[in-house]
Amino acid sequence: MAGPASRPERTPIMNLHRKSPADGNQQAKAAANTYVPKYRFCRWDAAVILLVILLAAGTAFQVFRTTQGSITATSHLEAVLTVSGTEVWRTNLADITTQQTHKVTVDAGSLTVLAEAGKVRVASSDCKDQICVHTGWLTSAGQTAVCLPFKVVLKVISVDAQGGITQDTSALYDAISK
Repeated sequence: MAGPASRPERTPIMNLHRKSPADGNQQAKAAANTYVPKYRFCRWDAAVILLVILLAAGTAFQVFRTTQGSITATSHLEAVLTVSGTEVWRTNLADITTQQTHKVTVDAGSLTVLAEAGKVRVASSDCKDQICVHTGWLTSAGQTAVCLPFKVVLKVISVDAQGGITQDTSALYDAISK
């Protein structure tokens, strides 16, 4: 009789989803050998961060001071308008009591400058991109509005009582405007 005793024994199929204790042990060893960096903040890190912040603040202060600053009690702001490197108009912004306009006409079109007490801007221009108009009001020494298609530069400078320029950053913008 071929009963249950005569059947060949089946070998169990290996279950790949079940972890044996030996597999878990190998994974634990692999995890122990894997380098996991742990950053520890120390006082030198704080010193480097503080140094970077101080250098950035010092640089920003120096830039602000050189472009904004040397208006004294004896100096005043003047607006200077140049076309192709030739000065065509200059006005003392402190002396203006009513709105002043100055129209510049070049071969390519025209440009209108508007000056009020302490500030000046390019009010309108026939140029295509209108960057000079969108520059807005110039109120501090060193600020500049440039219309490249018309070769027009409007800048604000600080002039002392003797007529000497105390703050003119045109050298910073020389590569752009020429």
